[in-house]
This record gives sequence, structure tokens and C-alpha cells, in this order.
Amino acid sequence: MTLWPKVPAPFVRRVLHGHKILGLSLCAILYLICLSGWVGVYYVEFERWERPNVPEFTTVTPEAIARATADTRPIMLADTHRGPLDTDLYITVPSAEIPRLVVGYGHEARAYDASGNYVGPASHDLTHFLTELHYYMHLPESFGMIIVCLFGIGMMALLIGGALSHPKMFRDAFAFRIRRQGHLTRADLHNRIGAWTLPFGLIITITGTLIGLGQLVAMVMGLIFYNGDILKAYEPIFGSQAEITAATGGKPLQDGAMINAINNLKAAVPDQPISFIAIRMVGTPTEFIEITTQPAQRLVYGEAWRFDSMGNLKGSYHLSDGPAGRQIAASLYDLHFGSFGGWPVKLIYAILGFGLTVMISAGMDIWLTKSAEKGKPHPLIHRLWTVLIYGAPAMIALTFAISMGFTAAGLPVPPVPVFWGGMALMTAVTFASYRVSPAPVAEVSRLMRISLGLSLIAMAGVHQAVHASGTIAALQINIVLILAGLGFTATALHGWLRVRKAMMLQIGQ
Repeated sequence: MTLWPKVPAPFVRRVLHGHKILGLSLCAILYLICLSGWVGVYYVEFERWERPNVPEFTTVTPEAIARATADTRPIMLADTHRGPLDTDLYITVPSAEIPRLVVGYGHEARAYDASGNYVGPASHDLTHFLTELHYYMHLPESFGMIIVCLFGIGMMALLIGGALSHPKMFRDAFAFRIRRQGHLTRADLHNRIGAWTLPFGLIITITGTLIGLGQLVAMVMGLIFYNGDILKAYEPIFGSQAEITAATGGKPLQDGAMINAINNLKAAVPDQPISFIAIRMVGTPTEFIEITTQPAQRLVYGEAWRFDSMGNLKGSYHLSDGPAGRQIAASLYDLHFGSFGGWPVKLIYAILGFGLTVMISAGMDIWLTKSAEKGKPHPLIHRLWTVLIYGAPAMIALTFAISMGFTAAGLPVPPVPVFWGGMALMTAVTFASYRVSPAPVAEVSRLMRISLGLSLIAMAGVHQAVHASGTIAALQINIVLILAGLGFTATALHGWLRVRKAMMLQIGQ
């Protein structure tokens, strides 16, 4: 008995063939999206790691928040290089997850102590590099999110097609067999991970697709119905400008508004901790304060509250108790990124995301190994795939190390061109080496695993050399990097020594 009704064998073969063709077409980009996605689950930890010596505390007074905001505000208004959409000022309030007071706009961020005094920069360019690789592959933002969304639809089709083409996948969910035929072992790995991660994979792809499609729908609606004003399409969720003006009174913020707003909100909803604060449309006659709190036992990213120019509470956006569509829209982000439930949920998301990444890798390996066993090898593609599997995470680690090291030396190096330049160089070297060296894929794999291990160690080493920090923010990432780096290096060297020993025994005989 299986969970699936019995389906004709020709149908299964057709679905499996389509599954293979679609997988081969999308595998490289999907691998990068999944790789950056499961690592990016810990983006908050990476932000703290990137600036490990910023003062950390969990409580702060409204007066300190107002002082820090007043310090950053004129700097933002005087910044002639900020983008046209960088009109809002964001205040990250200390919490258990992010125990820091940070005020920023766009990609600029400034750190403050518990009294609201400036202590140094708090921008996270390297963490943004990692998350933006997942969000939109470093393409122009809206266009890139749509492209990633389309690949998400492809991933969803792969998951559904894989389930339909393997009627026994749930019955064999715990049956893993090590067999002589390489492609059969990889097929077992691919199918078992597919069974374990199917519900998670569908949740991730559906929510990711909805987020990306939201951008596309907003762009189309803005162009067709609102004379190019994309923000108009979001008014059913976040309210119209008329509603905001009616609530705020249409007056600029007055002195003391921030302190009043925080105190009034704490009195109104003492059981909802503040997540972050925003001043919208800074420097304009329509600027206003918006504070987001975290309702208990709710999946929405938060509840947003409006205030008038004096800081008097005027109501909420009803993200947590409004229409169902509004609540669903406000829940997509946390459900997609695992930003709920604390570290246990993050760990589950990271493990399952890593499983999806391995499944994609194994899927391509199945085709390559099976083709080779049938006498139709693809050695160049196999070598390129092996380089991508280990080279992409190695290049991410090297990008962190290179950008961090050069920036600390006074030579700022943006991470995006370093990463994609390194990926292009690896590809070119792989093509060139294939013409020069006939080394088997196993040797290439060992070399790339050593490269990955050393890159992870270098990432931690450069970080420690630059920051010399023994804080929890630094150690929680650096220890994992070093252990992972030593693991990859040791396993690769062990395999290499074993091969060398076997060769020496053959020569001795």
C-alpha cells in the first residue's frame, strides 16, 4: 500500500522525464538560491557577527531612543548620496534576538549605547550581500525578485513532479541503501530527502512565490491603474495616504513626539514588545511615526501602529486582527524565513534548507553518474558541477574575508563584484584545467573540499584579526566556521591519503 493511488507506468515515466529536464535546466540557480537561503536563516546572527563590538543590552529608555534618533536624523537629511526611495528612518530597539540600539536608513546604520550616545557604524554590507543573493541574485531589486520568484515556481513544480513520479516515496522514506551503482545510492539520497523535506519545500516555495508575485502584481497594477505609482497597490494592506494623513493630522513631528509615542504604546499594549520604529517620509510635511510590535502567538511579522504629530496613539494597521488577506500577507515573510519561534525554528529551517540544497546537488549527480554508467559521460559538465557545489560556498566565505580585510585596511572592496568575479574566474579555470589535466571528478571534489575548508577558516581568521573580539556575537559564528572548515579539510585529506596509500600498495605489488 502507498499513500498515492496506483498510477499508470507510462504516466510516471513521462512525469519523471519532465522532472529530469526541468531539474537540469534550473539546478545551478536553484542551488545558489537554496544555499544562500538556509545560511541566511541566521542573518541576525551574521549582523551581530559583522559588528561584534557594538554594545549589547536588552532594555533602553524612550529618552535614549529619542536621543539616538535625533542624532541620526540630520545626518540622513544631509546625505546627498542616499537613494530616492531612502525616505524612512529605522530604529532597531534592543531585544533578546538583537540586543542593540541601531538607527539607520537605506544601507547606512549607526550604533548607540544604552544612553543613546553614538558609538560607531553598524552597517552590515556583508550580511546584505548574503541575503540579497537569496532575494534577487544581486540583480536590480524588483526585476531580480521576479526572476527568483519564477525559479521558485520551477522548484515547486520539481517538488510536485518528484512526488508524482515516485509513488513509493513515503513508504521508503527511511530506506537508504548503499549500493555499488553510484547513481542508485544518489537516487536513494535524493528521494529520501525529497520525502522528508516535501512539506517544508512546498511552504518555502509557495510563500517565496507569493512574495515575488506581489512585487510583479504591484508593478503591473501601478503601471496600469495608478500612473506608475507602485506603492498605491499596497494601500489595501498598509493604508492609503489619505488614511495616514487623517490619523497623523498632516503635521510634521513635534518635539517629544517619539517619547510620547513609545510611552503611549507601552501603556496601550504592555504585552506586545516593540520590534522596531520607523519615521516615514523624514523631512517632509507628511512625516509620521510608525511603531511595530510583536503580538504573542501570531505568525504576522508584527502589528504596526500610527501616531499623530505629538505622539498620541491613533490606531493600528490591523495586520494581526484585520481581514484575512491582510493577515496572510503579513505572515508570508516570517513563514518563509523562519523568523518565528526562536532558535528551535531557525535550526529546523536551516536543517531542512540544507536538505533541499543537498537534494538539488544529488539530483544533478544522479543524471551525471547514470549517464557515465551507460557509457555517455559528461566529464566537463561533471567537473563544472562539482566546482559549483563546493566553490560557491567557498567563494561566499572568501568574499567575506577579502571584503572585510581590505575594508579594514582602508581600501573598501564591495562584496558583490568579488563574489561574481570569483565565480567567473572559477568557471574559466575549470574550463582551462579540463583541457590540461584529465584528473577524475573525485580528485576535483577533494581539491574543492579542501578549498572550501580553508575558505571557511580564512573567513573566521580574518574576522578575528580585524575585530579581535571574544564576544558571543563573534564566537557563535567563528567557532562554527572553524569546525566546519576543519571538517571539510580533514575529510578531503583523509580521502586523498587513502587513495595515495592504495596507489603505493599497487606499485609495491
